[in-house]
Amino acid sequence: MKQVSSQAWSAAQKAVEVARDLASELLRSGVVDTASNVAKTMYMTYGPTVKELYSRYEPVAEKYAVTAWYQLNRLPIFPQAAHVMVPTAAYWAEKYNQAVVYAAEKDYVVSCYLPLVPIEKIAKTFGKVEDGPPASSSRGQYVAVPQ
Repeated sequence: MKQVSSQAWSAAQKAVEVARDLASELLRSGVVDTASNVAKTMYMTYGPTVKELYSRYEPVAEKYAVTAWYQLNRLPIFPQAAHVMVPTAAYWAEKYNQAVVYAAEKDYVVSCYLPLVPIEKIAKTFGKVEDGPPASSSRGQYVAVPQ
């Protein structure tokens, strides 16, 4: 964790220098070219580090999300609200994924940098939660949010 903190601190210290270089580049070559070049540079520079951090901390974040879901299910109104919000969120996540795929098919450069929402993985993870031991509500009743 200390290494991640020092990497974040180092990146923050370089922010002023990067902003100055970015402003200079904007004046020299224009907004679109600069944005494209910056995105490519950031991806090449930080991509491997981000992928390593993602693979290391994804299981931890997933565990905390499942724990939070259990805890939220203990609140009296949450299951009813989730019953409405989960399908809506899934719908819009699917629409977003379709837009990213469409942009990739049309060869828009920005589509290379937009991640897809892992809807199936999320459903599988929280499906395990639904199939696992249910969380009890504040009234001692067991609740699960249907999908």
